[in-house]
Amino acid sequence: MILPYPRRFTRPTMESAMNNSIASSPTRFAVSTLSAALLLALATPALAQSTAPTGGQVAAGEAGIVHSGNQTTITQGSDLAIINWQSFSIGADQTVVFQQPGASSIALNRVVGADPSVIMGTLTSNGQVFLVNPNGVLFGNGASVSVGGLVATTMNLGDADFLAGNLRFTDAGSGDVVNEGSLQANNGGYVALMGRNVRNDGVILAQLGSVALVGGEAVTIDVAGDGLLNVSVTQGAVNALVENGGLIQADGGRVLLTAQAAGTLLNTVVNNTGVIQAQTLENREGTIRLLADVATGTVNAGGVLDASAPTAGAGGFIETSAANVNIGAGLLVSTAAANGSTGTWRIGSQDFTIGSADGDNIAGTTLSAQLVTNNITIDTTGSGTGSGSIFVNDAVSWTASGAPTTLSLVADGNVEINAAITATHGNLSVCCGQDINVNAAITTTNGSVLLAAGRDVNQFADITVTDGNLAMCAANDVNIDGAITVTRGTDDPTRSLGLSRGLTLRADTDGTGPGVEGGTVRFAPLAPQATVTAAPVAIFYNPESYTAPTDYSTHFTLTEGAALSSYMLVFARAVGREADGTTTAILDGLKGDPNGVSLVAGPNAVANYASAEAGTHGITYSGYTLGGADAGLYALAENCCGPVTAHTTGTIAAAAPTPPPPPLLPAPIVSPVLAPATLVAVSQPPPPATMLTVVPAEEEVHEVPEAPPYAAPVRAPKPYRN
Repeated sequence: MILPYPRRFTRPTMESAMNNSIASSPTRFAVSTLSAALLLALATPALAQSTAPTGGQVAAGEAGIVHSGNQTTITQGSDLAIINWQSFSIGADQTVVFQQPGASSIALNRVVGADPSVIMGTLTSNGQVFLVNPNGVLFGNGASVSVGGLVATTMNLGDADFLAGNLRFTDAGSGDVVNEGSLQANNGGYVALMGRNVRNDGVILAQLGSVALVGGEAVTIDVAGDGLLNVSVTQGAVNALVENGGLIQADGGRVLLTAQAAGTLLNTVVNNTGVIQAQTLENREGTIRLLADVATGTVNAGGVLDASAPTAGAGGFIETSAANVNIGAGLLVSTAAANGSTGTWRIGSQDFTIGSADGDNIAGTTLSAQLVTNNITIDTTGSGTGSGSIFVNDAVSWTASGAPTTLSLVADGNVEINAAITATHGNLSVCCGQDINVNAAITTTNGSVLLAAGRDVNQFADITVTDGNLAMCAANDVNIDGAITVTRGTDDPTRSLGLSRGLTLRADTDGTGPGVEGGTVRFAPLAPQATVTAAPVAIFYNPESYTAPTDYSTHFTLTEGAALSSYMLVFARAVGREADGTTTAILDGLKGDPNGVSLVAGPNAVANYASAEAGTHGITYSGYTLGGADAGLYALAENCCGPVTAHTTGTIAAAAPTPPPPPLLPAPIVSPVLAPATLVAVSQPPPPATMLTVVPAEEEVHEVPEAPPYAAPVRAPKPYRN
C-alpha cells in the first residue's frame, strides 16, 4: 500500500524548502542552500510551458528524436545510446517519451550547455534513462516521471565506460539534484539522485526496487543479480549533503541515503525529516540505510523509518551510521513483523550517549519507545578518532509488544551504565573492548542479560533477572560488589541470548592465564550474597593454584534445587616455532601441567595465532576437548561474544637469520701444463748423431752428446763450468 503524503510534509516550494532548512538548523545554511544556478532557473523562461529538450545529437548507438506538438519522442534502436543535448528541460505542458528496445536498455542524456535541467512536465520510458547535467537537475512540483530506471546526476559518465557497462560517475558539477515532484521506477527498477547536494521533498516510489540519494564527487553503480541497485561512493565531496523531507517508498527493496567526505576535516550531513518506507514484501526484506562519513559525518534522523513486515516470516533492517548520529525525539522506527521475528535497527557512531543533555545522541525515552517494536544495536566499533565508548545516562525501560526485543551495546571502549535499564520481554546484551561498569540497576523479566568485557566487568549495582539468564564474562576479572538475583532461567531462544541456563560467571576469556593474574572471579568482601532460585550456577575462574580450588559457595544463597558448579580454567600450550609467514599453531598439552586432565584433539581440531609476526599472540582454537580422570574440574577459556571458541596465548620466535653466502674469491691463475712427451718406436733408421757445442767466451769447450733419438724433448743445458 502506498502511504499518503504526510500532512506535516506539505509539498514545499523550493523557497519554503530552503527557508525551512535554514530555520531548523542555522549551521546547515551553507550546505543546504540550493546552488545559484538552480535558483536562477526558477526565475528564467526555462519553466515556460513550451520548454522541451533542444539540440540533441546522437553520439553513440541508434536513436531518433522527433518533436511533435507538446511531445518529444526518442526512439532508441540499440540497447545503449548516448545523446548530447544543448539543454534538457521539460515544461509543465510538455511530455518526453523514450521508446527503448527493452527494460535493460539505457539512454545516456548528457547536457553540454550551461543551463540546469528543470523538469516540470512528464517523462516516461519503458527502459532506463540517465540524465547527466553538471549544472543541476530539478524535478519541480507537478513533475511526473515513470521509468524502468532513473539516474539524475551532476556527475559525468564517460562514453567508453558507459558503452562497456562500467557505470563510473565522476567529477560532480556545482549544481544540486532536487526532487519536488513524483518519481516512479516500475517493475523492480531504481531511482538514483546523485551529486554533491541532493534533496527529496516530493515522492519517490520503487516497489521491489531501489532508491538512492547519494552525495559525493564520484560514484559507481551496478545492478545486482536480484535486480537491486548497488551503490559505492568512490570519492567524497566537500560538505556533501543529502536530505529527505518527502516520501520515499521501496517496499521489498532498498533505500540508501549517503554522503561521503573528501577529507577527514570536511563534514558531510544526511538529514531525514520525511517518511522512508521499505517494508518486507513478498518475502523480500526491506532495508533502509542513512550513512554519512564515518570520520566526520553526521546523520540527523527524524521523521519515519519503516522497515516492518505487516504480513511476512521476519522484519527488515535499518541502519543510521556516521561519526555522529543524532536521533530526533519525534522519530518513529519500525522493524516489527506480524508473523515472525522482529527486525533490527543498527546505530553506528564514534561514541554514543543515551541522555537528554545537549549533545547527547538519543534520549532514554526515545530509545525506550523504539525498543517496543525493534531490536536495536548501538555500535561504536571501528570508531576512528572517537573513544568508542557508550554511556547510558538516561533510564531505559520498555516492554516489547510482540516477540522479545534486544538492546545490544557493542563498543570498542567502555560501556558505562549510569542509569537504570529495565526490560520486560526484553534482553540486554553488552560486548565491549574495555570495561563494563554497572553503576545503576539492571532488571529483566522474561529476558536475559549478557555483560562481556575486553578487560573487566565491574558490577557495583544490583542485577535482577527473572525467567531469563545472566552471564558476566571478562577477558580479565569479573568483580562483583552488588546484589545478584537470578530466578529460574530460560532455554527459550527468543529470551535466552543463546546463553547457558541460569547464572554464568566467566573470567579470563582471552586466554591469558593460568593464574589469577590472568583474570578471575572476585566477590568484594562486603558484597551481598547472590541469590539463585531453581537455576544452575557455573563459575569459570583462575585459582591461586590448581591444587587449591576456590570455594565460592559462601557467596551464594541457593534455593529450590539451584546448584553451584565451579571450573578451574586451563590453557592450551603451543609448541615453539619460528615465524614463517603462517598463523598455524600446534598444541601439545596444557600450561602448568595440571594433574588429572589433558588436552584432547578431535579430528577437526584447528589452532591459529592472531598474527604471523614474531612475538606473543593470542591463539584461537576449536575441535579440542579435555580428557583425564579429573577433567570435570576444569574448563577451557572461551569467549562470550560471537561464535564460541577457546583461547590461549603462545609465542612465535623470530626466524633465524639466513647466513650470508661465502665471499666470492678471485679465480685461481692456472699455469699451462705441458703434456708429457710420448716415446714412439719408429722403424726408420735414426739420423746421424750430432754434437751440440756451446762456446762461452774464454772458457774451455766441452762436447755434450745429444739426447737419444726420439726420446723426451731435451732443453739446452746451462753451460757446464769446472
